[in-house]
Amino acid sequence: MKFLICNLKMNHSLKEMLSYKKNLENENIPFSFFLCPATCYLPVMYSKRYSLCAQNVSLPEVSKNTGSVSASALASLGVKASLVGHYELQESLEVKREKMMEVLEQRMKAFVLLTNSLDEFYYQYTSDVLFNQIQGILKDINPRYYEQIHFIYEPGWLIGGEKTLSVGEVTQIFKELRDKLQESYHFSFPLLYGGGLMKESILAFLEQEGIDGVLVGKYANDVQNVLELLEKCREFYS
Repeated sequence: MKFLICNLKMNHSLKEMLSYKKNLENENIPFSFFLCPATCYLPVMYSKRYSLCAQNVSLPEVSKNTGSVSASALASLGVKASLVGHYELQESLEVKREKMMEVLEQRMKAFVLLTNSLDEFYYQYTSDVLFNQIQGILKDINPRYYEQIHFIYEPGWLIGGEKTLSVGEVTQIFKELRDKLQESYHFSFPLLYGGGLMKESILAFLEQEGIDGVLVGKYANDVQNVLELLEKCREFYS
């Protein structure tokens, strides 16, 4: 099953979000679709047509601070997953691991973001960099949680733009990374890609067998883009 995650960040008014939801509820969605609206809209965006995903979650020790959102509160709203470890937050592996555990303990999926710099980018080296990050994040994690953990590779220098890595580059990186993960953890974690994705590149990534899904940002802000994407996807999933 492929994953499509649409991160809407802090965009849209309530009226716009309700219109977004109405459009999606008329759609037949051919894969596992997660919508990440702004946190304040989560209660009104629940739908049986797609799954809700939080954009972030708070650490347990700050969950009672003003403005923080605990994983248990998110789960009570019917939220099924959370993104963990945004590039712009520059969080340590320890913080990512702690946030991930908060999510996992609520029986939610954790979409954990991995990144690297342009200087670190080169096929074999990139897979090593990502694997080292995963090792830090999975330290002392009980294997019973593995089914809930998904990793998203998002090159830091491509976030927010309209340029992406090629499907071939990402496929090669993921192939090498899967081999390392299988050897060390004996488990096939889903590997997704994000960063600079637009319509044609999204379709290319979703069609590629070695890539389990995509995280889409700016392009997903317009629901018409998402509807067009879903229509195209139904053509090759049918």
